[in-house]
Amino acid sequence: MHGRRFPSDPCPIPSIVARVVLKGPGFLPILKELSKGEGMKRLVVLIGLPGSGKTEFRRRHPEWAVVSKDAIRWETFHANYAPEYEDVIDRIFASTLVEVIASDAESVCVDDMNLERRTRRELIELAALSGREAIAYVLPCEPIEALFSRANDRLERLSASHPDLPLVDLPKARFDELARSYEAVDAREGFARVERLDELPDAEVSAVSGRTGRRKPIDRRQPLPLFVP
Repeated sequence: MHGRRFPSDPCPIPSIVARVVLKGPGFLPILKELSKGEGMKRLVVLIGLPGSGKTEFRRRHPEWAVVSKDAIRWETFHANYAPEYEDVIDRIFASTLVEVIASDAESVCVDDMNLERRTRRELIELAALSGREAIAYVLPCEPIEALFSRANDRLERLSASHPDLPLVDLPKARFDELARSYEAVDAREGFARVERLDELPDAEVSAVSGRTGRRKPIDRRQPLPLFVP
C-alpha cells in the first residue's frame, strides 16, 4: 500500500508517514503542522547503487540535515546490515525523517539508494505535504564493475577501521539484482529538479588509518540478501 486517503483530505498520505502515526482523523493536524513554515525548503533525495558515492557526495554539503539508514544500522546496531533488525531500522528511519522534515532545516537529505519509483513517490508526496521542494540527485549507475568494486572497497575500509565488528558481504549476484531493480528517474515523477552527476565522487578515506585495509577473516559470514531502501 502506497498510501491511504481520508474522506476529508484529498491528499494521499505516504506510507512512510502513516507508519509512525496513529491511523485516524488525528493524523490531519500533524499534516497541517508539517505544512507550516515560510519559504520553500528542500527535501534532497539521493539515488544510486552501492558504491555510486552517495555518502561521499552528501558530505560535500555539511549544511544538509541527513537521514540515513546506513547510519542507523551502524550507529545503533553496529553493523552494515542487520537482517534481524531491518524492520526496526525502517521504523526508526521513517520516524526520524518525519521529525527532521518538520524541523527548521533548510535542506533535509535522504541518504539511501531509492532505486524504485514507488520509494521515490513516497518521498515526493512527503515533501509536498510538508511544503518542501523535492530535488533528486542521481549518482552514476555505471560502469557496474566499478561500482561493485567501490562498494567492496568501502567494506574493506570499514573492516580496517572496526576490526572487531563483523561485516556482511555484498555478493556480486545481489549487486546485479539491485542494478536490475533500478528504475531510471523520469522528470514526470514529480521532482521539482533532477540533477545528474556524470562522474563518481572520490571514495571516502578511512577515518582511522587513511588507507584501505585488509578485511579481517570472520568465521561466519552471511550473504547479503538485501541492501534495499
